[in-house]
Amino acid sequence: METPIYHISIGRTLRLLCTIALLGMASAMTAPAGKLVLKIQAVNKSDTEQQVEIRSSLPSRITTDDIIDLAGLNLGYDVKSDTYYVYDTVQLAPNEILVRDVEMEDIWLIDDAELVKYGKRASALGDLLSGSKYSQESDDAKSIVSARSDDISTRQSENGIASVSPVRHIQAYEANLKALQELKQSVGKMENMAMAAGLNPGDLLIGDDLNASIPRSDVHFPKQYGEALYKISVHNSSATRPRKIDVRKDMPPEITVDDVIDAGGLGVRYDPKAKVSYVFKDEVEVGPAETITFDVRIRDKWNINGDRMEFLQAKANELLVTTSGRGSIEAVENTLKLALESLDSVMNETGPETLSPAYIAFYRRQADSLDTIEQDLNRVDSALKPLETKRGFDMPAPDKRTTWLIIYMILGFLALVSILFFLRWFVRES
Repeated sequence: METPIYHISIGRTLRLLCTIALLGMASAMTAPAGKLVLKIQAVNKSDTEQQVEIRSSLPSRITTDDIIDLAGLNLGYDVKSDTYYVYDTVQLAPNEILVRDVEMEDIWLIDDAELVKYGKRASALGDLLSGSKYSQESDDAKSIVSARSDDISTRQSENGIASVSPVRHIQAYEANLKALQELKQSVGKMENMAMAAGLNPGDLLIGDDLNASIPRSDVHFPKQYGEALYKISVHNSSATRPRKIDVRKDMPPEITVDDVIDAGGLGVRYDPKAKVSYVFKDEVEVGPAETITFDVRIRDKWNINGDRMEFLQAKANELLVTTSGRGSIEAVENTLKLALESLDSVMNETGPETLSPAYIAFYRRQADSLDTIEQDLNRVDSALKPLETKRGFDMPAPDKRTTWLIIYMILGFLALVSILFFLRWFVRES
């Protein structure tokens, strides 16, 4: 594969930087039903015409699919914070104020249909496990599902985007995510009880399992990385005067000092405060209208998911073979088939070929998708444990009275053997 190239320009321009804090001020965002609007102001307080640079970060969790209207602004991706931002440079008249409205989907909601789905599953499992040895545990888990569902609905109703500030709306969503996690764990517990009782919990496994292993993307890293190329350009905008320009470029968080294969004439250091590695060179002499480019070769720490995809595919197929033909775990088989379909979709995605913020964002999101698939497989793996074939005799354990009777019999037998040996020794000595 061709070495990915990331081109960065460093220049000296006279611009005014004017943006507003995204969430620090409630007035920065308005909230029509179903969407959030980020209001971005660019202000020229000067009495002369000026260029104003606009840059404002979008809220975390926002992806390109969630943006409705960029209001004529450009979209960028911040590699360090893993968030998107909007930017532009505009020409403003003296004392002019420019307002741009960036519209985004309201992604900070838990769908009511999702809560209904979990509620129906818990109710069905409660009926299924009624009268079994898991009856009481099932009822307790079902109560948690109902309580957390009510909590989420109430909190969401009280913090609707049309009635509270966007900040409070997002905070309520984060609280609801924690409640949803507890709800899903309770549903998962009931699903495991059903399977342990030899019953099919449903069409798919939709609950979580506390005992399931967490995704470990780090164990699938390749032994050798590819290479990527940062092209750092320094430009002197003056057509008549040479300049000395200090160069510094932070590397993405994944890149350590050891990952810089060839700094292209720049120095490499680690900034403990910013917690990033960076390349630098002081007072680079740049002639009039000249552009100097440094080629920095680094390890490609992003396009590394191939081995992990093969591992997950093999694991899913192995689990599918294990469960094939066992009707009591139809939900497990369907969950595995769905995981394989999702994995196939991820494997067929084509990402950017050259290193850029879009390249890094694509492979980070690809790794997130693989985390979700691996979590589903780990959930199945954990759910299968109660179904593993038991070794030994399939018979109930003896009660306490029988156990002590067996112990006394063994002790009596040992005592009898000891007496016989003693008598034999005594006769021989006589």
